[in-house]
Amino acid sequence: MIFTREPYQDLLHDFLVERRQAAGFAGIGIGKTATTLGACRTCIGEGDFKAALVIAPMRVANLTWPNEIKKWDQFKSFRYEHLRDNGDKPSGKSQFYFTNYDRLMKTVKYGDSFIAVPRFTDLSFCSHIIFDELTRAKSHTSDRINALRPLIRNHVRWGLTGTPRPNSLLELFAQIRLLDDGKRLGPSFDAFRSAWCEPADHNEYKWKPKPGAEEKIYQRIHDLVITLRSSDYLNIPDTVVEDIEVPLPQAAHSVYRTLERELMVTLMKENETIVAVNAAVLVGKLLQVCSGSVYSFKGEGPEETRVVSHIHQSKMVALKKTLLDRPERAIIASNFIHERDRIVAQIPGAVDAHKFKGDIEDAWNSGQIKYLVADPRGLGHGLNLQEGGRWTIWFSPCHSRELYDQFNGRTARKGQVNPPIVTRITCPGTIDDATIEALRVRGDDQAEMMAVLTNFRTQGLCFS
Repeated sequence: MIFTREPYQDLLHDFLVERRQAAGFAGIGIGKTATTLGACRTCIGEGDFKAALVIAPMRVANLTWPNEIKKWDQFKSFRYEHLRDNGDKPSGKSQFYFTNYDRLMKTVKYGDSFIAVPRFTDLSFCSHIIFDELTRAKSHTSDRINALRPLIRNHVRWGLTGTPRPNSLLELFAQIRLLDDGKRLGPSFDAFRSAWCEPADHNEYKWKPKPGAEEKIYQRIHDLVITLRSSDYLNIPDTVVEDIEVPLPQAAHSVYRTLERELMVTLMKENETIVAVNAAVLVGKLLQVCSGSVYSFKGEGPEETRVVSHIHQSKMVALKKTLLDRPERAIIASNFIHERDRIVAQIPGAVDAHKFKGDIEDAWNSGQIKYLVADPRGLGHGLNLQEGGRWTIWFSPCHSRELYDQFNGRTARKGQVNPPIVTRITCPGTIDDATIEALRVRGDDQAEMMAVLTNFRTQGLCFS
């Protein structure tokens, strides 16, 4: 099968080929992988390509890129290898080498202890570094990314993502610096933050952009970035979002409020204790209480063990009824292992994606799986699941706008002929509501950024 680029894919292809440093902020379903392979093919024809190191989330590196190479006739001659399979030593005989972000560091013994060191110290085997899902490099304190930066200053660097600022404007800094060595936003995160943001609280834990800062930042980076919004180019039916509200049972509500107030609650029936050591842990615990089960501790001292405490079945009952009311296949998002275990145990036909052996994309699209239960962190990128269904169900919400958009985008993408459906099962008046509102705000901010950058390109605006 021949890959024929759409006009919007020509824009991305040409933008990459013409630049040694480029960011493709391209929406879900735009076809970033195949288009980037085409750009590499063009560079090969121009004699400006030795090999590419593709750094991506594990599933994307293991499945998406190889599958795209095998799928299209003009790429089938490409040789590729997974660096993990040969001790992270490139053979020098391939055009593409795949690894994942988590493998950029390794643990070695140093005296009587173990330390993390960079896995790669020489990247001369490649000319191009491709960061797929560039937002995985959004942390300016990442040891993995900061160890890599000095090694790639002379390489062609392309970054790809559909969610460039899923949670905060500050997340742009590390991604842009990775590509341009600090040319546009500066080399120092602290200086960048002080210049463009101001504290939103007395402890300087949260920061907000200064008036007018966002557009000025977008002006600074627009020549590095091409923005292609899915809504501008893809003929995909509008996604239908529906919320199913499930009130917490009285007993569960009591547990929730006590935990929220005291950061600890003991379940008298089993003498199991739920403890939240800080605010971040508390959020996770409250989400679990809403879902129906929560990690807790039983016993004391050396006898203390972690167990799963079952609180209620309200969301599970709602899920079962929802699946009966709409007899379609569904992908079910679940943020905790005990949630996946409960769903698989109680829903006939449900399969845990993280225990599935084989090509999960093919199994889903061919109809072998009725209900696919997955953690958004493991199934949120790379897979094309639009041929197998249109329905995504959130058993519990997540805080990351990136994961939320990416997970929904497994079915809401090019080739989907039916209106995608996103169903969210929530407990009103709880952390579920706050989480969904946070997702909405972060989505609005990201959409505004994509619109501004698109205007800069289409109107020929430039920074001075």
